[in-house]
Amino acid sequence: MDNINSSWEELCASAELANFRFHDQRHSFASRLVMAGVDLNPMRELLGHSDIRMTLRYAHLAPDKLSEAVAKLIA
Repeated sequence: MDNINSSWEELCASAELANFRFHDQRHSFASRLVMAGVDLNPMRELLGHSDIRMTLRYAHLAPDKLSEAVAKLIA
């Protein structure tokens, strides 16, 4: 494994995965973080985003967060 691209292609071929990019793993990681309730700023840091706007692309996966935020005012 001296070249990530060729190693990834070999891995996908041996696992019979079609159209699966290395970046898809990063996207899955981010999606799972937000669905687990991780706040966006720590998520931004984990993903290495310099701009929160990039991280906000995943915010739609946690619609319950809006209700939870308002509920904190009522409690």
